[in-house]
Amino acid sequence: MTDQNDLERKSSRESEIDYLLAEEFECDPAFAAGFASACGLRFETLNVVSAVVEPPLGGNGFADLLVEAELDGRRAALLIEDKITAGPAVRQAERYREHAERMRDEGYDFVRTVLVAPGAYRGERDGYDASIDLEQVAELLSSPDPRRLKYRREIIARAVKKQQSTGVKSPDHALHALHSDFLNWATDRCAAEERPYEFPPLREAYAHNESWIWKIRHPEFPENVWIRYRLWESRVENTTGLVDLVICPAPEAMREQVHYSASIAFGDEAIVEGYGKFGIRVSLRVSRMTQSTGFRDDAAEHAFTALDRLAEWYLKLER
Repeated sequence: MTDQNDLERKSSRESEIDYLLAEEFECDPAFAAGFASACGLRFETLNVVSAVVEPPLGGNGFADLLVEAELDGRRAALLIEDKITAGPAVRQAERYREHAERMRDEGYDFVRTVLVAPGAYRGERDGYDASIDLEQVAELLSSPDPRRLKYRREIIARAVKKQQSTGVKSPDHALHALHSDFLNWATDRCAAEERPYEFPPLREAYAHNESWIWKIRHPEFPENVWIRYRLWESRVENTTGLVDLVICPAPEAMREQVHYSASIAFGDEAIVEGYGKFGIRVSLRVSRMTQSTGFRDDAAEHAFTALDRLAEWYLKLER
């Protein structure tokens, strides 16, 4: 069973678009060619090599989708950001451009940064090499099976409707300050103690209920493992925050191992629950921080200690 706190940085609609695009790039050459043409690329032949959801931007956050391809025999890539209701994260387009430049230095002939969003989206567009409306993407979809085509276009239609009904989230300035204070505190703490954790960059805006510091990574974690700090729990009856170590996907045998190991390591402190259909998370309760309390050193210390304990436990489990 999942609750509102199990939603990630991205909404379910945005994640649907990520995976929809990835599948279309991998499986439909006509879609890939049409999308690349809409990005301003000119070519005779295009062969998609891979489409990877949520690739790292060289230690500077994550993109939504990286498409690698051969364009007339030359190495090319599209770095794609999907938006529906969320506003732009801090320096988001700039971070995409910086990573695109690194990729060119590493031997790519063409790298385009692309924003995909509903036509009514009014967030950052000019910072990307290209901007494509979701409505245009829907027209690029094709299938000999009309039911499949209708189903996939309805995914996009729901995303567009979501944007039209909610628009960009109203920013909560007090919550932005809380995120900023914690991230600055954690970065200073890691530098002083030579801790290797990588925290997400501060976003430009947060809505009133965005209580997650997500994703927190350790260099020895595999891609399917991360930590998140929930500044508070949304359930009214709970007056704590949580630090979660998430493993997703996790094979069934590993989930059994995690249950047993976490109970030995943490006893009754640990909350071990499923994470979606294929994952598991181990959580420790910590002091909560909210907009009304503001940043508190003691709560940050409590969360950092829990983060350390979970990371050390997982690394021992892997060994």
